Amino acid sequence: MGLLSRTFTPELVDFVVDEAGAREERTRSLPSRLVVYFVLTMWLFTGAGYGLVLRELVEHWPRGRGEEWRPARTGSLTLARQRVGPGPLRLLFDRVAGVSGSPATPGAFWRGLRLASLDGSLFDVPDSEANAAAYGRASNGNRPGPYPQVRLLALVECGTKAMIGAVFDSFAVGERTLARRLLVHLHTGMLLMADRGFPAFGLWQAAAATGAQLLWRVSDSFTLPVDHVLSDGTYLSHLNGPRGARITVRVIEYTVVTATLDTDGVTEERSELFCLITTLLDPDAAPARELAELYAARWTSETIFKHIKIEQRGGRTATLRSNSPAMVEQELWAMLCVYQALHQLAAESAHRAQLPVSHISFKQTLAAARRSVGADFSPSPADRQGL
Repeated sequence: MGLLSRTFTPELVDFVVDEAGAREERTRSLPSRLVVYFVLTMWLFTGAGYGLVLRELVEHWPRGRGEEWRPARTGSLTLARQRVGPGPLRLLFDRVAGVSGSPATPGAFWRGLRLASLDGSLFDVPDSEANAAAYGRASNGNRPGPYPQVRLLALVECGTKAMIGAVFDSFAVGERTLARRLLVHLHTGMLLMADRGFPAFGLWQAAAATGAQLLWRVSDSFTLPVDHVLSDGTYLSHLNGPRGARITVRVIEYTVVTATLDTDGVTEERSELFCLITTLLDPDAAPARELAELYAARWTSETIFKHIKIEQRGGRTATLRSNSPAMVEQELWAMLCVYQALHQLAAESAHRAQLPVSHISFKQTLAAARRSVGADFSPSPADRQGL
């Protein structure tokens, strides 16, 4: 069975199509079920045109004697994508997103807490007037960037690299704003790690209110007065909020020294100060050394963006295909769906080999998915339609 039809069964695709109100009203050569699979397949063949993507998708469809599939025109595929819209892909991601690690999964838990990471990245989209108006673009001084950009933020399970949730918006919408949209996925029994761009009183307060524990890095400019020094050398401080509100945090400071060889073979050392704040106030229950080591797991999500931007997208300079915001949204949800499907395939391979998921090559997983992409399902719920 192909990767896409195994992860996103025809029954599930039909469900999200109907739920989004995207079912075709009459018999079509490009029914909605097929269009959803087509958009997903685009993310397995990012450098290919519509025609090649469709051929890869229908390669193994059963045919009658002498029966041939007539290839759809690019314009027809574009119109079919517009008809289906982004809704089914968003619902599809909602159905497959979520944690997959168990207490036995390396790097997924620490002292009974499920580890998660929060991080964001920017994605280039085609330079159309509609995309520029919807998403905006970065600028270098007075010179605007070459492409409009979408800001994407993901909540990721450490140890497995599974996406728990994801949101995206225009370049102008900051990561803290996007992070609030992901808080619905947090709950008691989790430990959420995040980088320097996130700490702020309001977001910290809202995240802690979910019951999750927090371990976030703060920038050098962050003011953290010493309220009480603890037995392990860490100290209690507080965040100041509006109208005199205060939240107690524990502060952990340490220095990381890295050594590299220059072109002459001389070792150069570089030191960097890390300052973490956490809701875990008891140094005996949450040793500082262990928390400092855990913070390295936060980079799991940055590895994910490397996978998406380089392996899955075919290169860091690649852009999406769509010239309208609705189709950009459709593509991005499809991208996240395919990432999650690839993650599941890698997790299965890791389980069979009794290895951590991090030891499974994403590039090889993607290659295996491409080899198995040929459809083994009917293009529409009723019957097969000629293309």
